[in-house]
Amino acid sequence: MAEIVCAAFIDHGRVLLVRRAAHRKWSANKWDLVGGHVEKGEGLDVALVRECQEEVGLTPRAFDHVATLYEDDDRKRKSPFHIFRVPVWDGGTARLLGHEHSELGWFAVADFLEAKLAFAAYREVVLPLLQTDQ
Repeated sequence: MAEIVCAAFIDHGRVLLVRRAAHRKWSANKWDLVGGHVEKGEGLDVALVRECQEEVGLTPRAFDHVATLYEDDDRKRKSPFHIFRVPVWDGGTARLLGHEHSELGWFAVADFLEAKLAFAAYREVVLPLLQTDQ
């Protein structure tokens, strides 16, 4: 079972997204939430912090689980995407680390609605977070 943690960094009605690199197997060149796979024996909270530090150099200080999503073809629900709202973090300005992503950006509601997302179901979870943070 592959569990995935996803951070919705929310700041003044904007969400931080990262564009998946062209060489990625799943959803290449599409915008994604910061996150990744949970390692064996790792708690969701530990995985969330680790992935955020590895990908964008930010350390979540406050976060709450807002949803668990499954892809349509995951009928047995073996690969959950655990989505966390992250309103408070350390690390200053987000920056790309590693080779998993080619770009990052902060998206307000209008741009978020137009973005080609790696997982379309993110919209239904993230949109209310953006609307309540304005």
